[in-house]
Amino acid sequence: MVFKTSSLLGILLFLSTASLYSYDPAARFDKNEKPKELEGVGVKEKLGNQLDLSLTFRDETGKRILLSSFFKKDKPVLLSLVYYKCPTLCNFHLNGITDTLKKLPWQVGNEFEYVAVSFDPKETPDLAFAKKNSYLKEYARGDGHGWHFLTGDQKEITALADSVGFSYKWNPENEQWIHSSVAYVITPSGKISRYLHGITFDERTLKLSLLEASDGKIGDFTDQFALFCFQFDPGKNTYTLYAYNMMKLGGFFTLLILAAFLIPFWIRHNRNSELIRKE
Repeated sequence: MVFKTSSLLGILLFLSTASLYSYDPAARFDKNEKPKELEGVGVKEKLGNQLDLSLTFRDETGKRILLSSFFKKDKPVLLSLVYYKCPTLCNFHLNGITDTLKKLPWQVGNEFEYVAVSFDPKETPDLAFAKKNSYLKEYARGDGHGWHFLTGDQKEITALADSVGFSYKWNPENEQWIHSSVAYVITPSGKISRYLHGITFDERTLKLSLLEASDGKIGDFTDQFALFCFQFDPGKNTYTLYAYNMMKLGGFFTLLILAAFLIPFWIRHNRNSELIRKE
């Protein structure tokens, strides 16, 4: 079953943290002190880092496959590190991705690939197959081409996680993985282009991130124009109007308008000058 992402962020935070702690009125910690359970968990951005495309994983059929198989000419890759048995955060993440992909005019498998990798080495291709089918039904577009749900061995998982700066750890108390929610936009050559944090994703931000990662080789003129006008703001985790480019664009159109008025004037002036000299 695919859960909807309309739940409030507060509910998510409660669900993701309530299972980590039992209620204890005497428990206190400084507001600037990181909870012990969260030490060593998070994402360290490594923009521009090259992924090792020779790593091998298992696809949802159990077939061994190179990571490089998903990186094709001109096609960026949207990557998620999740685990399929996650009761809360991973479901919200995958739901958020799917909801946004449904809104995009581009189709998974045509302009870009989507790859989900389980960071739990105990998870099997059968579980990945079931998870993929659930989201394909929710997506309801195409034939599933371009969607990939992978599992792998610890060595390959660790290498991939390290390359994108993803840190996570096992919590034995509630038998769950503690981790963050991030989508990674990867260039066709395998370099990290953008980190999209959270469980909901803005359609424009995802589209511009994929366009940027492809170096403008997907999309049409209006998409290229939008990328010129907007620049990614890490603080807001979205693209915002880029004032400098807008000023350049405004200057360009001002010159066009002036030229439209001045060129005919100069032509008429030159003709009149020629007539006066002939008389």
